[in-house]
Amino acid sequence: PGRPFSRARGKLLRPAVGSIVGTYGQATGSGLTRKGITIETRAGAHVVAPYDGEIVFAGEFRGYGQLLIIEHGEGYHSLLAGLARLEGVLGSRLLAGEPVGVMGRNSSRNTSLYMELRRNGQPINPLPWLAARKG
Repeated sequence: PGRPFSRARGKLLRPAVGSIVGTYGQATGSGLTRKGITIETRAGAHVVAPYDGEIVFAGEFRGYGQLLIIEHGEGYHSLLAGLARLEGVLGSRLLAGEPVGVMGRNSSRNTSLYMELRRNGQPINPLPWLAARKG
């Protein structure tokens, strides 16, 4: 509360530790373009809220698996998908860095977290909004 999202550019927490393997605007194998980023994580990785907000959707969603949508105010939302378990519930207020889920433990394939950032319902590139990694 009290922290406008529009001033958070370059300050969002990365929702999970890992490498970015898919970027916004990149073509997919099906010929579509990505509306978000994909972060390859380790099995069982914890997922955190990238910024303060309120959970407005938490559950299974077609094509996304377990999906969490966090409203940050000023028309901004973040979408986190690909989680095995959600730890946030609808209506919960969150602070940046608060745990919201856990990635799967399937070690036979890469575990990936998908993140979208939207403003007024339209996807925007989340990379300029994420804080620079140290090291």
